[in-house]
Amino acid sequence: MLNWMSENSGLLNVLINAAMLCVWAVYLQIIVNNYRHQRRSSILITRGAGHGIRSRCLVTNMGAEEVYVTSLLATVQAGEETREYTLTDLRDLPEDLGDNPHAAMRQGSLGTGRSMDLGHFDELLQEITSTDPEFTRKDRITSFELTVVALYGTERMPVGATRRFAVNKNDNGDRQIAPDTVETIQLRTRRDRKLLRSKLTKHM
Repeated sequence: MLNWMSENSGLLNVLINAAMLCVWAVYLQIIVNNYRHQRRSSILITRGAGHGIRSRCLVTNMGAEEVYVTSLLATVQAGEETREYTLTDLRDLPEDLGDNPHAAMRQGSLGTGRSMDLGHFDELLQEITSTDPEFTRKDRITSFELTVVALYGTERMPVGATRRFAVNKNDNGDRQIAPDTVETIQLRTRRDRKLLRSKLTKHM
């Protein structure tokens, strides 16, 4: 055995080096994957201050880097019909945007952990119905899906997040808004990002 090992010491060294190289390659891959996971975008869309239609719609950046919110897309269903609107272009804004221009414009940069208050849900829906009254004249709105489109870090293509809310009535006839899912759906895949870019082009 010793003779065989001594005669094949070169081969053993090659095998040991190859094994060590594989271990280091796996270790490096784990580090890279963890780094990418920590640096990827994470945008939350939440309902704040109650369950009614007067609750507020909040967008929060939970990623490791700053994001720049470029557009907010609303997909609204009334009856059997669904239509898409851009919430960043529905209003005529005053020259004085107040103390929080980002919230007024619904655009701008968000640092890590920072939130953008988009206003009350009923205000968002009212803007849509006032812009397109024919759409909701016969049927009431039953769902509201918000998609946030943003630029993140050095990424060339946009990233985004989306969340759908059901618009219901309680026993008293008051409208309430409730999310369909516990989590905000992140739009990070290449296919998702190409779709976001296509939507932005359509609404330009």
